[in-house]
Amino acid sequence: MITKLLRHRLYRLSPNLKLSGSGRRAQEQGLTLIECLVAIVMVALVSSAIAPAMILSVATRVHSQKSEQALALAQSEIDSVRVLVERGGYAVADLPASAPTVSDKDVATAQAPDITVTDATDFRRAFPRDIDGDGQPDFLVQRFRARGQLVGGVPVAFAMGVRVYDRSATGTLSLQPAKLVMTSGDGGRSTRPLAMLYTTIATSNEGNSLCNLTTYFNSTTNSTQALPAACTAAP
Repeated sequence: MITKLLRHRLYRLSPNLKLSGSGRRAQEQGLTLIECLVAIVMVALVSSAIAPAMILSVATRVHSQKSEQALALAQSEIDSVRVLVERGGYAVADLPASAPTVSDKDVATAQAPDITVTDATDFRRAFPRDIDGDGQPDFLVQRFRARGQLVGGVPVAFAMGVRVYDRSATGTLSLQPAKLVMTSGDGGRSTRPLAMLYTTIATSNEGNSLCNLTTYFNSTTNSTQALPAACTAAP
């Protein structure tokens, strides 16, 4: 009895003192099995509560990033054609394929791309584009134009459209844009375009460019705007 009391007092006075027997066992014991199970259950409950929000955040961020890249790609496609036309000396084959049944004012209604079309002269062709240099396509791009104003058989002013789809797009593609909202899925990227741009392109380095552009707008808007005085008869 005296020995146990002495040991107890020594333990209280010297917590770091190495003890043997029951004192050491009391000092070294850890969590019980029940405590471990409770901790595991708590972690599982917290994880299940925040997992949906994390999935929603990641999916939305990926969708937004793809949409930004698609918009930049569409703009670069238009800029490349605009520079080509403004420099002059181009041929019809250098321009995007023509949608034969679509007028310039209705260029946005042109048919959506067809994944099965491989002919580069068909406006329904969706061209693969690799933007990260890994050798794999990241997007599918449809470039097309309306007939426009012709001079010597070459378009000098025309409406152009660009639609960019995700590389995972399959089946029958739509003209409705993908939804830029909070989403836990693909936001419609499998069938809908991530970006759509429509614009008018015209030559600007020729003496009769203004005349051609005025004639083009008169024909597409049913306008009767008079030609500039310097304009000669249209070719």
